[in-house]
Amino acid sequence: MQEEKVRFKDASIYYKFYGNEGKETILFLHPYASSGGLFENQITFFKREYQLLVIDLPGHGLSSVSKNVSFADGPEIIKVLLDELNISSCHIVSVSEGAIIAQGFAHIFPNKMKTLTVVSGFSIYHDSSKVLKSELRWTRFKNFFKWIFSFKNYKKYYLNKSAFSTQARKKFLKTMEGFNRNSVFAFRKFGRFYKLGKQTAFYPSYVVCGNYDLEVIKDSTMQYEQKVPLTTIEGYDNASQVVFLDNPRKFNDHLSIFLKSVESE
Repeated sequence: MQEEKVRFKDASIYYKFYGNEGKETILFLHPYASSGGLFENQITFFKREYQLLVIDLPGHGLSSVSKNVSFADGPEIIKVLLDELNISSCHIVSVSEGAIIAQGFAHIFPNKMKTLTVVSGFSIYHDSSKVLKSELRWTRFKNFFKWIFSFKNYKKYYLNKSAFSTQARKKFLKTMEGFNRNSVFAFRKFGRFYKLGKQTAFYPSYVVCGNYDLEVIKDSTMQYEQKVPLTTIEGYDNASQVVFLDNPRKFNDHLSIFLKSVESE
């Protein structure tokens, strides 16, 4: 396992790379408030059959954030790391904000992404982002005051929606160690991804959500299948946002089947 930091503009980006020469690469992108440690179970499951690249996005985990570097730079950060490791293309497994970055990456760098797995996310090319903003307006307003006056409660909001079971939430909490008050600045210029225009890159997608996830996310998952070609969707029982924390075995098995079905075509 290779554990490094690379410089991107004036920020340092932490990553782990599990090399496996001759094998295809899976890149993992975590959501806001978490880190690459979220995919610990997937690393154990997939490292024999794939190369694995796990990134801590800006302001999270061991990666820094600055006035010049945020989640909005995600596509370019991914490109720098793929070039650094001589990887021409990859599969991407992503959660929430990570899935938005992944779609932006595919749009800006066509043919670099083989497949996309979206956990608790939506298509950036349709109405889902507008609906989500509208539905969560009051929640965002309340969270703003939590961020100012009680960062502990601000973190608690993201922890509570991460998973259904207490044990799964404990796993998510462990990935929040690098999440601090300045991490909110990782959202700077995030609206970039909603202004890319029509979809130009098409790739097989596996889109999943938990039955205890937000209703607007479940609706967005249905819309994803209806409007984006090559999409397969699946719902997970007894799971919230990060379905593989509550149902790791099922997720790993079904993701493996999805990837192998694409590779065999």
